[in-house]
Amino acid sequence: MGEQVRQGSIGVREAGPEDAEFLVDMLLAAFNWTGEERYTRKQILKDKSTSLYVAGWQREGDLGVIAVDLAGPSGLQIPVGAAWVRRFPARNPGFGFVAEDVPELSVAVLSHHRGRGIGSGLIRSLAPRLAGAGITRVSLSVEHGNPARALYERLGFTAVTEQEGATTMVADVNTLIQSVRS
Repeated sequence: MGEQVRQGSIGVREAGPEDAEFLVDMLLAAFNWTGEERYTRKQILKDKSTSLYVAGWQREGDLGVIAVDLAGPSGLQIPVGAAWVRRFPARNPGFGFVAEDVPELSVAVLSHHRGRGIGSGLIRSLAPRLAGAGITRVSLSVEHGNPARALYERLGFTAVTEQEGATTMVADVNTLIQSVRS
């Protein structure tokens, strides 16, 4: 499985084209972070402002990692979370868009696995891959009240703009890599 970050029986592997459906699940989990079903899978896939995060995965420049439970039945690795980046053009930006050369990060962990360090492990596993791809900064959008904001701040993300109900944050990839060592 190559490089792994372990949190108990959790490992991390590269995301590939075969993970497209799971990334839709993770996008749904990210949008429904409150635990209420504010969005359905159909709504996310139909709406161009949300489907752009996963449509056509894995296109050139898409990078991601998948957290897997290594203790699945019969040795199966069950996906439990994901972190991935994608670039967007200015004419069709994501919610956390800051520039065409700054990919937007999406992170989600299944609700019953949250609070175990999986999200930070995913970001820390993704950071060296970003640097290897020549990416120097990443952005994200986090809704007001989402407890994940504290994680992002701990890892080095800083707020750059406030929109109605959300904050766009940016981190230097080298800062994220340093957070791995601390």
